[in-house]
Amino acid sequence: MSASKPLTFAELEEGAKFIAFPVDGDDAGHGGFRQGSYLLTKLRLTKGKKGENAMRCIDGTLITCTPRQEVSLILA
Repeated sequence: MSASKPLTFAELEEGAKFIAFPVDGDDAGHGGFRQGSYLLTKLRLTKGKKGENAMRCIDGTLITCTPRQEVSLILA
């Protein structure tokens, strides 16, 4: 049996809802394993933008995800 491998941001389709895998961090905000995760939507990258390619669903804040960022697809 082969080991499962994580889904990456690059593999998501435009419009997909996802959460980023938690990473080690300060546990008080950015990163960490003891805080909640924001639900995000993958956006189409448009020329002239600063690299924002995802949006937080709760407040519309634009963020940048790296192509190799590990994510969990949310089906709703």
